[in-house]
Amino acid sequence: MMNALTRSNITANPVESNDITEARIKALFLKWMRESYIKDFANQAEIAANTLLEKGIAFTYVSWEVKKRKHKEPIDLEQIAEISPELYEVLGTEGREDEAMALFDRIFDSVDKKGAMKALEDLREVGKAEIPVVKKDISRPVMQSKFVDSEIRFPAYVSDIQKSPRVHVRCLLTVPEIENSIENDGWDKEVGRDLIEHHRGLVNTSASSYSAYERTSTQSRGMTFGSGNSTEYDDVVEIVYTYKRMIDRKDGAEGIYLTTWSPQYGEGFLKHELLSGVEQYPFVCTKLFNNNKRLQDVSTFSDILRGPQKQAKIVRDGWSDNQAVTISPPFLHPVGRAPEQMGAGAWIGVRQNDTYKFLDVPNTGKLGIEIENYVQAEARDLVGLNPESPYSQVRQQSIVDKFLTHIASVLKLSYKAYILYGPDELFFRVTGQADPIQFLRGPIDDELDVRVSFDTQNNDSETMKAKTDAFLQLARTSGSNRFNLGKVEEFVANMIDPVMTDAVVQPAEEAQQEIVEDVTSDLSKIYAGIPVGARSNGGELAIQVIQEYIQQPSTQEKLQSDPAFAQNLQQYSAKYEQQMAQQQNAEIGRLGAAPAELGNIVTEGI
Repeated sequence: MMNALTRSNITANPVESNDITEARIKALFLKWMRESYIKDFANQAEIAANTLLEKGIAFTYVSWEVKKRKHKEPIDLEQIAEISPELYEVLGTEGREDEAMALFDRIFDSVDKKGAMKALEDLREVGKAEIPVVKKDISRPVMQSKFVDSEIRFPAYVSDIQKSPRVHVRCLLTVPEIENSIENDGWDKEVGRDLIEHHRGLVNTSASSYSAYERTSTQSRGMTFGSGNSTEYDDVVEIVYTYKRMIDRKDGAEGIYLTTWSPQYGEGFLKHELLSGVEQYPFVCTKLFNNNKRLQDVSTFSDILRGPQKQAKIVRDGWSDNQAVTISPPFLHPVGRAPEQMGAGAWIGVRQNDTYKFLDVPNTGKLGIEIENYVQAEARDLVGLNPESPYSQVRQQSIVDKFLTHIASVLKLSYKAYILYGPDELFFRVTGQADPIQFLRGPIDDELDVRVSFDTQNNDSETMKAKTDAFLQLARTSGSNRFNLGKVEEFVANMIDPVMTDAVVQPAEEAQQEIVEDVTSDLSKIYAGIPVGARSNGGELAIQVIQEYIQQPSTQEKLQSDPAFAQNLQQYSAKYEQQMAQQQNAEIGRLGAAPAELGNIVTEGI
């Protein structure tokens, strides 16, 4: 599933726009978000994939993170004079320290009293100082994959997470994270400080509230990891984000409200706000199988494989018992006369007609292996991992599509979060682009139709080669002119390697402009007496440029006065004509004759 995500193709089309250029830039922006902008995207996507298979439901929470940090920046008297002439004058006068401190506090609100005194002394002594400056270092979307049985709570009857009246999201935050939220997110300072001082490490595990939120211990190879002891959580505070759909009694409008609170703090809360511009909960919830009406009634891979697992255990236990008896079979001897010793070189006295021998044990090991292989093949069929079964391929594609649809919804939510909370302008780089791309934030109601697609058959190199060859052949030989060959080539390149495609494929306008520039450069060299060869593609456009070039008066004069120039130009043009002739020959070979034409218009197939 992660391989499918890595090799998947992302398309993003604005819902109310047919601008191809805009769609391409937004698709590149989403790819950049996936690769760089969204915090911890790959790890969280892998957690979502695992929970989808193990627990039957993937739940991803999308939020926006803003953090401010202090940096020390140098400043000198010249900069002070530009920023505040009044402060510059006060610094040059002895005995006006109080005025200087007041001006420092007004101009540089991030400088405390001690820092202002130090900066004042340095400016007077050496003419420069360092002052702490607050910058918004981090402003980005955050993706968090949650466990529904331990970190998410909603009513049991809910069948669609977006229709739930309320959703609780449980988090364990560290002290710096709470302090940062107090400064940047407007959390109640008094409640936040009280939580930090008196409620750290008190994780609520009572049966009435969040008893299912945490596994108290996990056994693995005789070792215990984690415990229910709250002393292990001394550095964290339990915080709950409660999202509710509520109706305003004054105007009857529906809105989504967010209340941030802690189960440890009684009735108080850290923040309560209307999420302006938010039309849906910032969650994406996907079930592995939609075979139950309620959201929390799920079927998992563990349920599917429970039967084969029991069968495999019975077969393997029986096979092990049979091998043990085969290796050390029972020994038969006359009643009352057991041999005194057994083993290599043992002497066993035998009377006439007495029989001492090992019991003949049927060897069913091969049969046991065959049965186990059958059970394993059945299990692989059930989860779509049998490469020899066509039905397995269909099931695997269905599971991958579920996961990629989940990721597409996450990217769509992340884009919506950027529209609401992100900067007005961003510059980002993508593979294959020398210059950064400027991206302007769209309107608040901007909607995208996002698709993340991958065909599991592309894992088979032979199948993939056959598909790409057939697709290209169809596009290049179709007489209906319904195929955009450039788009077909780009699509095939994305099937082969989407990362490499971003590096080498350029827009059609840029490709045409590049051909024009290359041919113009070649013509300049030919004019200077330097013979050059034709480019490997773009023959039709090159012929048009050459014909326009020949029609210029200066070129006509050069052709008449310089035979070498005329010969080089004729050879250069002939090479492009040969390219076009080869393409026409391929068409003639397919049809058995030249395609029908009316003037310069091909009417074959009309």
